[in-house]
Amino acid sequence: MIISLAASLSLDNDLQANIKSMEKILAAAKAESSDLVLFGEAFLQGFGAITFDYEHDIKNVALGVHSPEIARVRQLAGKYGLGVGFGFYENDHSGIFATYLIVDARGETAVKYQRVSPGAWIAEANAEYRMGREFHAFEFAGKRLAVMVCGDFWEDYLLDPIVELDSQVDAFLWPVHCDYTIEKWAGGEREEYRKRSQILAKPVFFVNNLRTAADGAKGGAYVWQQGRELAALEPGHEGFLSYEF
Repeated sequence: MIISLAASLSLDNDLQANIKSMEKILAAAKAESSDLVLFGEAFLQGFGAITFDYEHDIKNVALGVHSPEIARVRQLAGKYGLGVGFGFYENDHSGIFATYLIVDARGETAVKYQRVSPGAWIAEANAEYRMGREFHAFEFAGKRLAVMVCGDFWEDYLLDPIVELDSQVDAFLWPVHCDYTIEKWAGGEREEYRKRSQILAKPVFFVNNLRTAADGAKGGAYVWQQGRELAALEPGHEGFLSYEF
């Protein structure tokens, strides 16, 4: 199985531009025989699209899984014959979730994971900004995978359920949105993330968004296993990293 990690430009509140970015990466990844292409956390609407004004966010930002925009991504999966994973802000029965959706090469849902850790929300957010309740293992292209989004893997109280999955899956997918400058990332943050991967025996596929702001996320993608770096796409430019396992 080949997974491609897409460190791609994600713009706030510009879904059409973000979907075009996805299609560009999918076309290139198809040429490399990828099976699954993963984008970062909240990629579809842009990480900063959420305002924490509930009435605004539920009407103008959050999307249902059957929205036209997500239907378009499903169509792209079918067009290129690739699985696609992407983060988005979800409207689920009027609750807002930081969700990660993976669809298969026919555009059908392989897994819908709602972020369990609270880090996507500010402390003042009202109760309608919700969190999921559990992690999921799922089958894809003959492999068994699990998703954890950004801060999920940094919350010590969530380590038990994550580690419990280690014996049940072939790999962990770790999409994030990390607003580190290239200097700060190289100056120690990268090492901290790599070390964190030592907790798990199985490979960890890490992918970050790319932003235009000087202090915004700078992309980057890595495959780590027990602290060893198996492959890397350095931050600072748009692209993708393909890795077969």
